[in-house]
Amino acid sequence: MPEPQGPAFPFRVDPQTGGVAWSAGPEKVRQDLHVLLGTRLGERPMLREFGTRVHSLVHEPDDDVTADLLRKQAHEAVVRWERRIVVTRARLDRREGELRLVLEYVHSDRPAAGEMIVPLV
Repeated sequence: MPEPQGPAFPFRVDPQTGGVAWSAGPEKVRQDLHVLLGTRLGERPMLREFGTRVHSLVHEPDDDVTADLLRKQAHEAVVRWERRIVVTRARLDRREGELRLVLEYVHSDRPAAGEMIVPLV
């Protein structure tokens, strides 16, 4: 499988070339996962089904049902849109009044692991 590559996120100009900055490999996958989990379902006009409902659950009760829904929404989005990784664990972390979604994953094509932390505000 070829190394994933594409425009870096967040979008920026490469100071050495003056062109669009590019990213590759596991860092590109991480950036794309960040875009997926940060996009609200329906937010992209040309691809309305891209994204998650995670942010719509932020103001729901802080209970086990909502926690399960958050994990499920994130996991389903990754399964559908980001096939370069496999989620091994999805959990919620509550620290200092902040709720964070933590996804642990492995890359599908290499023995590398990663973790994505999404603040839910």
